[in-house]
Amino acid sequence: MPRRLVHNSMHTSALCLRRAKSVQDRLEDYGQAVALAEAGEQALAAKILSPPALERRRILVIGHGCSFSSRLREYALSVAERMGSDLLLLSVGADKPDQAWRDSFTQLATQAASDWALQAGPLHVHVAHEIRFSSLEDAVSELVRSCGRIEFILSEPKEGEQVMGQTGLALFTVK
Repeated sequence: MPRRLVHNSMHTSALCLRRAKSVQDRLEDYGQAVALAEAGEQALAAKILSPPALERRRILVIGHGCSFSSRLREYALSVAERMGSDLLLLSVGADKPDQAWRDSFTQLATQAASDWALQAGPLHVHVAHEIRFSSLEDAVSELVRSCGRIEFILSEPKEGEQVMGQTGLALFTVK
């Protein structure tokens, strides 16, 4: 795979691929694993470097606030079914201290994700949902580091621009 894939704005397809530039997160994981191995914690080091073998691959789908577009849903479900992957939905809200606003955001995001789960059931695709209150970049970086076997990221163009280069994963945007 080429090191750098560039989206041509003249291209008319609804999907573009961008390969992330940074591998900083992966290097940090390797550093942690080496430190643990040197301290005699080989099992923990191995756990950091290799996700569980029985775990299915996941596709990270980034929502637009507390919602997801129907185009993104159709594409993500289709790809997940063909690849035998699960979907991990991410809804990111502003880090506001207002609890009523957070509760409302959580309710709307949960409803949006449950619509995905209903459509995914007959396709044998498992849908998990995470809600974070932070910047989009921080939420994606933290989630990618904490979850194993994320194959790539799907998003809409606005969110894709914000997270490009944050992980070592391929980023697909659906227009």
